[in-house]
Amino acid sequence: MSGTPDLLLAAFHWLEYLGLLGGIGSFVIRRLGRLGPRISWANPPMHIAFAAALAGGLVLLLFIPTWLVGVRVAAEVLALVLCLRGNMLVAVPAVFAAAILPLASHAALLPLPVGAEFADAVHVLSAGMWAGGILALASLRPPGGWGSTEARDLVERFGRVALIAFGITALTGVLRATEELTTLNDLWLTPYGVVLSLKTAGVLAMLVLSAIAWRRRRPVAGVEAGVAVVVVGATALLAAFPLTGIG
Repeated sequence: MSGTPDLLLAAFHWLEYLGLLGGIGSFVIRRLGRLGPRISWANPPMHIAFAAALAGGLVLLLFIPTWLVGVRVAAEVLALVLCLRGNMLVAVPAVFAAAILPLASHAALLPLPVGAEFADAVHVLSAGMWAGGILALASLRPPGGWGSTEARDLVERFGRVALIAFGITALTGVLRATEELTTLNDLWLTPYGVVLSLKTAGVLAMLVLSAIAWRRRRPVAGVEAGVAVVVVGATALLAAFPLTGIG
């Protein structure tokens, strides 16, 4: 496919990525809120995230009717059902669906070593814990505002998790980039490099905003979430399409 169909597929890949990563991030925030002392309002709308992921997945299944995409959509259905029932096992199908996103995507038509596929899976899952967590925080409205003791406590808890997740995301991203790019010039001479450069700029912006949030113990949720949406879109584009082959 090319032109408009590919752009439409990219949009639905984006929706699916946002939904799955946001769902994983919502699960992380919920779990952090249940640590003592419990924060009752740390309850992001996880069902909306998984519903968005399923909507994107179903459309993609119509255009890319492979068994891998079908398995992913089935996992998204299970995640949404378990979420609506309040079952804590929702993390299992959600993590599985996110992990096979790159494997079951359009880019999977290109031969990739097993190590690269594993790095992609880890990259997506760690991004869900970090960027997805930021999206989840942006959906919350603390009763006493983000300056309250409970809100500051939640931000501090998330900050510790996000720091580790960011490190893993960055490391796996660098490993994958070295397999796709041969020279520094590829960063601005190839479609993959251009998208990667934009994604890197977004990640650096998020890192700065996260550092500010950590220091103030108050999230810059709206701004961070907006940048996260762009970064997730770039991630979806890099993982879902063989950009190195586009002239």
